[in-house]
This record gives sequence, structure tokens and C-alpha cells, in this order.
Amino acid sequence: MLKNSDKSYRIFILSALCYSLLGCGSSGSAEDEQGLSITIVQTPAVIAGDIFGSLLSDSNVAITGMLTIEDDQTAEAVFQQQVNNPTDFGFFDLDQQGNWSYLIDLTNTQVVALEDDELLTDVVTVISADGTTALVTIEIKGVSKQQTGAFILSAETTLNADGADIGLDAYTLIENVFSSGAIESPDMYEGNHEDVVHIIEDFDQEIGNHFVFLAHRDIDQDKDNGVTDRQRNEIKAYDKSPDDTLAYEGDSFQFSWKFKVSSELALSSKFSHFFQLKARNDNEDNSNGNDAQPIITLSGAEKNSTGNQLQVRYSAGFDENGDSTGLDKNLAEVDWSLITDEWVEVFVQATFAEQGQFYMTLTRLSDDTKVINISESNIDMWRGVQAQDFVRPKWGIYRSIVETDSLREEEEQVRFANFSIKKGMLAQ
Repeated sequence: MLKNSDKSYRIFILSALCYSLLGCGSSGSAEDEQGLSITIVQTPAVIAGDIFGSLLSDSNVAITGMLTIEDDQTAEAVFQQQVNNPTDFGFFDLDQQGNWSYLIDLTNTQVVALEDDELLTDVVTVISADGTTALVTIEIKGVSKQQTGAFILSAETTLNADGADIGLDAYTLIENVFSSGAIESPDMYEGNHEDVVHIIEDFDQEIGNHFVFLAHRDIDQDKDNGVTDRQRNEIKAYDKSPDDTLAYEGDSFQFSWKFKVSSELALSSKFSHFFQLKARNDNEDNSNGNDAQPIITLSGAEKNSTGNQLQVRYSAGFDENGDSTGLDKNLAEVDWSLITDEWVEVFVQATFAEQGQFYMTLTRLSDDTKVINISESNIDMWRGVQAQDFVRPKWGIYRSIVETDSLREEEEQVRFANFSIKKGMLAQ
């Protein structure tokens, strides 16, 4: 049996241990068999999930995220609520389960003064039931006054990585935004390359958390089609995705994201697509171009005469007999080396109509150089024939493997970050 002096020493040690732990969370007390109060040391909560968000300075729609929380004391695995909490540049809401939203303050003088591509950062502290804290960082990016006046935003959908080995895995993050079935990666199909996860998360000092899409020349296949002449590792919006990610006839959308390819990534003369605007024509009617070919692709290709190129390809679709119209063309061709080993930001604005519009810029972030600048004010951007037909975006690596010797045997990686889909209308 412990003497009273031994018990006092034990209480002292437990108390000292608790106070020496940074953020040890709440603690309680209990009585031992002798009636003495003993400090019970409790561990802090572990908070992860969507701790980063981004939006443009003209956005009048809240962005949302979800935090996760784990606590050994299960009753404390909740958050202290915040309701319309004013921050430096906006308003933040958080419920007990970790669902948060952030609405920018469009009257804030610093927000109003933002020029094109300038940044403001809003940092919000969230607190768990036991007092554990974490930070949610919101990046606000300025937009040009011309762009702000031309496009009236009604909804925004974002997809951001939350960090390798923390928070949610890449597949969960993607499906939380685009719904289950939005990923076409080799490991998701029986008999394909199942033993490697093909979309992972990574971090670098320039861009922060981001996604990495992997491709393997000799192993990956095309979805569940077995060994063919192509392979893909893509994410997409599709008919089970939220309506705000799908463009119906007459809709105007803005798409933006960042990506990076290595100078070692090998190309063939066929196709290596990194982005597509793809029609979904449900009844396969050829009367308006069908949906066999994507309307727009951002692609890399090997050209014998000029070397490797980054291309923006446009397809006018098929005629009513299912034959090519012969109107396909490249809207841009630039030297591949202008973007390799560099983070670039892509911005697209499109109106999906028979006489539609398509604008696209690709900006190298290291020196703010616009590598591609496309403006098409009267271009056929619609392939649908029924009200339920739509156009959707796709990102990733979708490439021909016909010219095997042109491609590397080694694993290829393409990096993507900060996906944004904005639905709106053009100002009259």
C-alpha cells in the first residue's frame, strides 16, 4: 500500500506531465481507493481534412469544406460552432461535425483593391471541444476588372489536395466533389494495374499540396477494356456529378487549375491528353456532331518537323452520317519546353452553344508569362440534341500507346492542383 507521501508524489508527477504536453486538451479528475483526487491526462484531438480553400475575389458564392476530428475521449470529438464569424476578409461558419463554409466580404477594401493574380490570405482558427486548435487557410485571388464585369458567378465547385498521409486520401477527395464513379484509374478495374494507386497526393514549396497522376507504359490499360491502343488515368464530371459541374446548352462556365509536367515525360505523335471538354450525347444521334470526339483537348504531341508541342485541339464533331466534318483544327501550338518542369495555371471560359465562345490562357507561374492565349468568339461548342445532354470536364493522363518506342518504360507523373469549376452567365 502506498503511503500518503507516495500518493502525493504520484499526483504531482501526473499533473506535471499534463502541463508539460503542448495542447494536451482537457483533463479530468477521479478519486483513487483512498479518496485522493488524481489528475487524468487526456490527449489532444487530431484535426485534419479540408484545411485549405481558394476562391476569386469576385466570388459571391460560399466555398465549403469538411474537417475531420479524432479524440480518445469520444464525447470531445466535435468542434466549437462558429456562425457567420467575421474574419479578416470574409465570414466563416463551422458546425460541430466539421462542415465549414467561407463567404468573401465583397465590400472589404483590400478585397476590392486586388488586381489580377494578386493574393490575400485569410486564416481562421477552429477549436475542438477540448480546446485543441487548428487553422483553415483561405486564399483569395484577384481577378481583372474586365473579367469580373463579363462573367456573373452563380456557383463554384473546387477540388484541392489536403496533404500526403494526412486528411482524406486522393480518391475520397475526388469522389466527394464529383461523386462515386468519377475516377477512371487502372487500379479501379479488375484485371488492370490493380496493385498501384494511380492518383496520390504530394507537397512542394511552390504550390503546396497537390495531386499526382501516374502512368505506366507497359502495365496500365484503358479502363475495363483490357489491352488496347491507349491507356488512361483520369477524373471527370459525369451524369452522377452535381449539376453545377455540368454544362447544358447555353450555359457559361469557367474552369481553372494548375499543372506541371516533367521534361522527362515522353510523348508520341498520336495523343497525350491532360484536359478535355467532352460532350455527352445520350442517344448517340449524329445530327449535331455526336460525342465521339472531345470538343477541346489540351495535349502534348511529338512533331518530327518542330519537336514536341503543347497543343489545344478543337473538334467540330461528325456530320449526320458519322463522318468527320474536316473542320477540326489546332487553336494553339507552342513549344513543349515552355512548360516543362514549371507550374502553369490554366484558365478557360466557355459558352456552350452552336455559336459559342471559348477563351483560354495558360500562364507560367515562375515569371507570369502567358504561354497560350486563345480567344474564339464564334465557335460551335455544342453537340447535344436533347435537354439532358451536357458537356463535362476531364483531367489526367489519357494517351495513345501505339508508338510504344516513343514512350518511356519508367513511370510518368503529371501534377495537378487547385481545380475550380464556376457556373455563371455572361453580363449583357
